[in-house]
Amino acid sequence: PDILVANDSFPQQLFRNNGNGTFTETALEAGLAYDENGKTFAGMGVDFADYNNDGWPDVFIDALANQRFALYRNDRGTSFDYVSGESGVGSATLIHSGWGARFLDYDNDGWQDLFVAQGHVMDNIELTQPALRYKEPPLLLHNAAGRFVDASASSGEPFRSLLAARGVACGDINNDGFPDIAINCNDGPPLLLMNQGGNGNHWLIVRPIGSKSNRDGIGARMKLISESGRPQYAFVSTAGSYLSASDRRVHFGLGADRSARLLEITWPSGAVQRFENVKAGQVLVAREPSV
Repeated sequence: PDILVANDSFPQQLFRNNGNGTFTETALEAGLAYDENGKTFAGMGVDFADYNNDGWPDVFIDALANQRFALYRNDRGTSFDYVSGESGVGSATLIHSGWGARFLDYDNDGWQDLFVAQGHVMDNIELTQPALRYKEPPLLLHNAAGRFVDASASSGEPFRSLLAARGVACGDINNDGFPDIAINCNDGPPLLLMNQGGNGNHWLIVRPIGSKSNRDGIGARMKLISESGRPQYAFVSTAGSYLSASDRRVHFGLGADRSARLLEITWPSGAVQRFENVKAGQVLVAREPSV
């Protein structure tokens, strides 16, 4: 795996794994060092996922108020394009201060949405900038086939709560197929947001167990083809967010599909494992083949 570092008012860093125990810093040539104007920003939380289902991991980095949160689309491994404007992320985030951030498919429709914990660094910011707030509600951006729309107002009471939120971790706490969210806050207790689901969409959770690879399967890549032929891609990781680690299990939303035609796992060892006609609504334990 490579290493992406979000920096506060300095260029972001991308350390490419050379495969021999060394890394090369490549953020500038990869298009990740700056925003679309060639400027630095206050990078805080960071996460990666394939938000447009093209098989390549994309990058999200949030920032502090008066700076748009950054979404970088992976151009098939050659470089990244800054797409905050065209994706809708920029217009939804300009006045906010973001910290912990996670991609997650909260409604199981097969598209990776975005959750961001928010709150300004200064507890008296309203005195000098009345449009800003020290405590802010969380932000939930719904991914509508590659374009993000603010869904916070329709997502329940927690999204009307004013918080000085920082860390975020995600995982399906009660194994009901809908991912839940834990938030750590300054000036207050932590919060656990239980996803009530209820829309009838189907899901599949994959729990990888490595043998030749590391036990947790970190670094494994998964490709899923749904019953109706829709592809999704995911990566086993606990990294991302801000001072937090999330559930390593991989969660796929399947929408109306009741099964996956194919689940293919490429393990860090290079082993490729395939499951066919996998029923939805289960936690599938995938053990890496030993031979």
